[in-house]
Amino acid sequence: MSCEPPFPCAASLRAACVALLLAGCGSDLTLPPASVPITQQEITLYALTGTPVATSSAYDMLSLIEVRTDLTNSFDFAWDLRFDSAYGIGKPGDTVAVLLPRGALGFVTDPGLQLAPTFSIDSAIVAPTNGYIKDRAVRIKEGVVLYAASRIQTCQFGFTLPHYAKLLIEQIDLTNRKVVIRVVLDPNCGYRTLTSGIPNL
Repeated sequence: MSCEPPFPCAASLRAACVALLLAGCGSDLTLPPASVPITQQEITLYALTGTPVATSSAYDMLSLIEVRTDLTNSFDFAWDLRFDSAYGIGKPGDTVAVLLPRGALGFVTDPGLQLAPTFSIDSAIVAPTNGYIKDRAVRIKEGVVLYAASRIQTCQFGFTLPHYAKLLIEQIDLTNRKVVIRVVLDPNCGYRTLTSGIPNL
């Protein structure tokens, strides 16, 4: 390619470099190789309201444990059950089961939840990067599949990214005010693959 005068070529090169950098920043290929396999566990959460204080009502996606909200705010979502429209969902008198991202409880709106377009947890293969509900309750029922994004972390390689997971609502126990959830989580910071093994995306 000829460059007379050189300035248009320099501008073109700068534009190309910027485009490449932007493409790299928005791509999962910029992540270093993952090293930890996908983890799967079954958790039980008790409603924020109407249950003993000593029960766990929230889940910490970074530590992979159920936690009590009276002892820590290090969690990514909580569970509650209301018999009215307290969360602005449903009609007065409805029994409303919800998962609550931290932002819905007055904390920083880092993590989020979104319903997956499938009722098969095996069909939820890659978590999306956007579209998460961060500041309001998400209504759930048995059999529903959701994606979850954790609190933003500074990864070992310098990026600030969440951990991603998919959730299957296995059981909602109205009598004991508890929910059983299968959690399939990618413990590699920024990776979004949610199938077994070590992820590549």
